[in-house]
Amino acid sequence: MGITTSRRHLVGLIYLFLCFGFVPIADAVGFSEDSRGSRTNVNPIIGNDLHVFMSQDSKDASDVTITMEKPTPSPQSYLDWRDLDWKDPFVEHGQVKVHASSMAPTNFDVSAATDQVAKSDSTMKLELRMPSPTSIMPSDSFKDLKDPFMSESNAPDMPDPFEDYNRFMFDFNEGFYDNLMEPVVRGYRDTVNEGVRMGISNIFDNAMAPLKLVSSFLQGDLDKAGRVIGRTIINTTLGLGGMFDVADKAFGIEDVNEDLDQVLGSYGVPTGPYVVLPLFGPSSVRNIFGRAGGIFLSPTYHFAPGVEVGGGLTVTDQINDTSFIVDDIEQLEESTIDKYESVRDFYGQYRDGLVKD
Repeated sequence: MGITTSRRHLVGLIYLFLCFGFVPIADAVGFSEDSRGSRTNVNPIIGNDLHVFMSQDSKDASDVTITMEKPTPSPQSYLDWRDLDWKDPFVEHGQVKVHASSMAPTNFDVSAATDQVAKSDSTMKLELRMPSPTSIMPSDSFKDLKDPFMSESNAPDMPDPFEDYNRFMFDFNEGFYDNLMEPVVRGYRDTVNEGVRMGISNIFDNAMAPLKLVSSFLQGDLDKAGRVIGRTIINTTLGLGGMFDVADKAFGIEDVNEDLDQVLGSYGVPTGPYVVLPLFGPSSVRNIFGRAGGIFLSPTYHFAPGVEVGGGLTVTDQINDTSFIVDDIEQLEESTIDKYESVRDFYGQYRDGLVKD
């Protein structure tokens, strides 16, 4: 009976020991108290590991503090493009607001700048300043700009009060050239050798020596008058009637391009209105009078057996000269918007340059 009573007392002591002994361990395994007195739940599996750790490596420690740390992701990793309140960046003083994502954690410790982005709306201002035209180029500098297509002669615009008639006649001449003149010129160019065509051109140019000589004298240009005389003598004799330009190639005497229209222009006679002549093409009132006077100085007027022969020689000269520029005429047609204006402007600049030369 006494032994039985002793056993009961022993079992009771063991039971009390187990109860009071495992309470601190349960508190240590089930909860962790930080410096602020707050509790953090711990997974049971982790609790078993901690029990083993405390029983083996921390036998001498009276107090055990367990700190659970989570990795702190950067706020940028939680930002999504849908969290951006996009504004038009080209609007003056436009703003783009970046809101903290609802997915971002709220209890991590970061720097002050990062914490401000994560906990409050931060505003990032994008300011786009468009330069004004005056900041790129001062207004005064436009005066220094130069049109690359402008002629160097600075010729005044030729008046065109008869534009309706001129355009009608221009179209008529174009139709004549396209349907009759151009096929003949191209056939002539493809048939006759270039050297022969150049010899024919030199003969007609040498025959116009009287007109060039008179025009040079009337302008008081003795240098050009002397060159006309020298070229005529050399080319007529050594050049076989002017077929070869020996004066230029052998003696360096350059050709002279003078007519009575230039004589009138040198004395200040204005060009007058622009006029398109049938078959002859661009002209002016002053040029019409110059051409009329030049007829009387043309060798064909004095030595041609008849009007038919004189007219035939004139047409031959025109066809021969056009054979050298037929491709240039085609290129002009393809590269201009208004061929009438292009021809008119070119003619005015060309005649103005001859007068000033």
